[in-house]
Amino acid sequence: MFGVLAKQKSAKGDADSKAKEDHVSLQKRTEKAIGLLRAAGVPKDLDWIAAEGIKAYEEMGTPSTTAQVHPYQFTTSMAQLAQENGVKILYGSATNIAQENGAVTSVSYKPKDSDEECSLPADTIILTAGPWTKAVWKPTPIYPLRAHSVTIRPTRPVSAYALFTAIDMPRSGTVTPEIYARPNQEVYACGDGDTLVPLPASTDLVHCDESRCQDIIEQVSSVSEELRDGEVTARQACYLPNMKRGGPLVGKTSVKGLLMGAGHTCWGIQNGPGTGKLLSEIVFDGEARSARIESLDPRKFGV
Repeated sequence: MFGVLAKQKSAKGDADSKAKEDHVSLQKRTEKAIGLLRAAGVPKDLDWIAAEGIKAYEEMGTPSTTAQVHPYQFTTSMAQLAQENGVKILYGSATNIAQENGAVTSVSYKPKDSDEECSLPADTIILTAGPWTKAVWKPTPIYPLRAHSVTIRPTRPVSAYALFTAIDMPRSGTVTPEIYARPNQEVYACGDGDTLVPLPASTDLVHCDESRCQDIIEQVSSVSEELRDGEVTARQACYLPNMKRGGPLVGKTSVKGLLMGAGHTCWGIQNGPGTGKLLSEIVFDGEARSARIESLDPRKFGV
């Protein structure tokens, strides 16, 4: 279930105590608290958010219209299925795509844990490097945006909701963390992005800012005592492939044999499978058949 939760500041009488804290204090639920949840339109089984201070709740979807995919489990499972069907995965960093007479001829890369540069001849290359796309192909109008997230094991099992929140914090104003309950008795939460640290050369060099993770923890703690008193199991960061306008880029480029699927921002996991299907149709059938993607043509963005 997906919903939007808005939480306002508590009554004026709490101002003095809130000035000394980094998050909104919570109380144990009483019959009055449960009544406040119902009055705000909060579903009965969403009983792990604090009632005090809730301004509004709006439902965005139901279990029949929404679902959640765990990014790591999904991508590693897809890679395993590909390997089982004959795909060979090379771990390393792509450094250059060579071309001749307007067509691709090879891709150069450095294997993981090696400085040796290798080359693979190719007449068709599909570039899906996310925030690293521009590092491989300079004309791409994609820039990296860093985002932090945490996972928390709550004090008790919580119901299956994804919450897109707007929370008034005492010092930092309105914040909008997203909260996703996962089936493994874990809750994922993420905050806003930043451009403070440049994109590193590889994922294992991504810097996680502990203070930004702590901000997320304090924000979600202000709406749930189950999260506030839970165990933080991970603090992490990643980079998103952002575009200033439009996107993502899906399809052929101005170079023969070079296709692209990048620039999905935070929707890569959702739209990745569809992007893969469309690119496969272009490769094997000559054109995309499953959807109209003229507006996503990389050539319209100078690629």
